[in-house]
Amino acid sequence: MSANGSAAAEPRLCHVRKVPDFDGYGFNLHAEKGKPGQYIGKVDEGSPAEVAGLRRGDRILEVNGQSIAGETHKQVVARIKQRPDDAELLVVAPAPGEALPAELEAPPPSPPRAPAAPAARTLQTLPTRPASTSP
Repeated sequence: MSANGSAAAEPRLCHVRKVPDFDGYGFNLHAEKGKPGQYIGKVDEGSPAEVAGLRRGDRILEVNGQSIAGETHKQVVARIKQRPDDAELLVVAPAPGEALPAELEAPPPSPPRAPAAPAARTLQTLPTRPASTSP
């Protein structure tokens, strides 16, 4: 437990491996200007990132055994892409009350819903007007 009484999250090593039937790793990397840290954003369903255990909001501590403390977003992306087929990310889940980048604070967007089937339409025969007679 941490000094404030809440359970500290344990770091997790997630080994993300590319697979032939998925383009890339399937996650977004987020950072906020002026704030330290690189965070996992959206994790695609069924992706190598999801299989490896990455979760939205995880903070990255190391990439391929190297600390990313003080590195820019661009540098971290380069580290992740350093190996052609895999990456090892040491991550930690956010602690309760930990501030995340603003775009990660909101709940993840809901997946798009299939359009509803059009309502059944009933055709009615309208009464015809009697033909007018001319004088």
